[in-house]
Amino acid sequence: MNAKRGLLALVLLTMLVCPAMAMPRGNVGSSVTVTASPPEITALYLDPDEIKIIPDTSQFSTLTAEVFCPNGVDRIKSVAVICVMPFSLPETTLPMSMRQISVKGSVHAVYEVTFDLPCYMPAGDYTITVTAVDRDGNIAIGDVIGTVWETLAFSVTDVNFGSVAPGKSSNSYSTVTNRGNVRFKFDKKEGIVPSDMSAGGEGQLKADDIAVNWYWGTVILRGFFSPGDETKEVPFTLTVPYGTPPGTYMGMITFTPTAVG
Repeated sequence: MNAKRGLLALVLLTMLVCPAMAMPRGNVGSSVTVTASPPEITALYLDPDEIKIIPDTSQFSTLTAEVFCPNGVDRIKSVAVICVMPFSLPETTLPMSMRQISVKGSVHAVYEVTFDLPCYMPAGDYTITVTAVDRDGNIAIGDVIGTVWETLAFSVTDVNFGSVAPGKSSNSYSTVTNRGNVRFKFDKKEGIVPSDMSAGGEGQLKADDIAVNWYWGTVILRGFFSPGDETKEVPFTLTVPYGTPPGTYMGMITFTPTAVG
């Protein structure tokens, strides 16, 4: 009886184990195509984004672009400024490449470029367009706006009539230079006003003795559009009346510009 039970248990064990040992195995291949996803310009900003012109001095503004590339930043071929409107940047060739300054993880990178803005850069809002191009030809485009303020600034040179005998006249001039980004003119009489000239208590030359020979319709331009036309000479004629004592006479000439739109 015990032998039969043992044989039955052996048969059952064999039935449970053998099917598992006999199950077939096989290997199959797997594949996937990873697509080239276009990059994205996630942020663009200027520092500063409002530029105040300083006469005779260039101002600088740094443009920063944050780029996301799903396939990895090593797939980025170029990030560049391709357009500046409404006026291009002087002495700048577009496209202007932006340099990579940092990488965040494997899919985010930061790029920057610095603009040199001359003092005669026209005032207004500027739209700067940036592209990011990957090695598969995908393109991302972004825009940022910066503002250049209006600055009316100019310089004038002293007027020296030299040595003049009584009853004679002398011509001289002052050189006026537009050193800002606003066109201007001088209105008649109030725009250029000579003062009396005195010789330290003895003798005086009246302001009426100085003629302003300026064409009042002249507009002094900014050098951005008309290089060289930002400088003009304002002519004067001094007539020394008879009876004027000898001496060195000093006075002032006041220039008051009016902005021209």
